[in-house]
Amino acid sequence: MAILGFLRDFPLHGYDLKNRVASLAGHVRPIADGTLYPTIKKLEDAQCLTRRTAPGSVAAPRHMLEITQIGTDQLRRWLRDPEPGFVTDDNKWYVLLAFLHHLENPREQALVLARRREFLDQPAQLFFDEQGAPIPAERLESPFRKGLMQIHRSTNLTEIDWLDRQIVDLNRRAGFSVRQHDGV
Repeated sequence: MAILGFLRDFPLHGYDLKNRVASLAGHVRPIADGTLYPTIKKLEDAQCLTRRTAPGSVAAPRHMLEITQIGTDQLRRWLRDPEPGFVTDDNKWYVLLAFLHHLENPREQALVLARRREFLDQPAQLFFDEQGAPIPAERLESPFRKGLMQIHRSTNLTEIDWLDRQIVDLNRRAGFSVRQHDGV
């Protein structure tokens, strides 16, 4: 998704694309050439992107990558109906969120945000006892685990507040009358 998302912004050289993907998600999972370039090749074979030669700024010509209409359509499908991991995994969610503006329909954007909001409404269970039962934050003995739970709750509450405001705004722009916290 990140490759097509960045190319939807504007054409890029492979090296520049790699740096942008790494800046967005590489702090979690480094982007290796052995991963990026085969993925670019697959997207090119699927006609989602093309290469063109552009004059180099100092040296040899550069191969620029550009998204095609097929690639734009694919990106929008991924954004409109993301796999569950893109809603539940924070790092994948950030990638999706970085490109959600390419899904131009505000109602469709609101529906994606509502899926994340619904996920965040589920109680977080991070730690379990020997029998597999969740341990409530107040019963945790480790100050570090308590801190993790506090940070997790605080972050989720901030995100929920932002999601609620965005969903209302997007629905309003799409012509829907929705009160905050009504969801979609």
